[in-house]
Amino acid sequence: MGLLNWFNKKQDENEMLTPEVETAQPQVQGEESDSQNENEDEKKRIITIKWGTGMPIDVIYNYIHKDMEEKGYEDALVNTDIAYRDAEEAIIRNELELLIERIILCYRKNIREVTVQIENAKKALALTAAANLEAFRETYDEHLIEINQMKMQLAANDPKMTTMIDSYRRGFMKGITAVTMNFIQEHK
Repeated sequence: MGLLNWFNKKQDENEMLTPEVETAQPQVQGEESDSQNENEDEKKRIITIKWGTGMPIDVIYNYIHKDMEEKGYEDALVNTDIAYRDAEEAIIRNELELLIERIILCYRKNIREVTVQIENAKKALALTAAANLEAFRETYDEHLIEINQMKMQLAANDPKMTTMIDSYRRGFMKGITAVTMNFIQEHK
């Protein structure tokens, strides 16, 4: 793997992906009235796409949907042993299990903190603030239930939870095929 790929990989691993896509047409210079109309038209053409909740559960979803085909391919070029592939898949799975545990701890901490804030808001008769905080706590509770379901699905080897392993395996098999084809070509 090249040095540039290594830096890009590290950057991707450290970022929480919350894509925002904005497209806009370049401004055309003209008279002020035309410019104002064009600015309004430009604002109408801007598209913003946000997905996910912006909360810790998104980190799990991002990891599950991580494409590891290239890593599997590169690993197979170095070592075609199936035991090596199995060990790498176990590492990928363990990383997901640890990630899930860390996210569960994060949600539990958030729930405790919000519960304290709710009690403080109620004591201060800030009922609107307390209601807003209760909505946050309900969201945290829902996410925690979803994460626990994910944990059970992973334990049951549900394909929805192992897409990153499947992509790694696909890449590894492609790498073995490439090595085999190269060997055949060399020994003709």
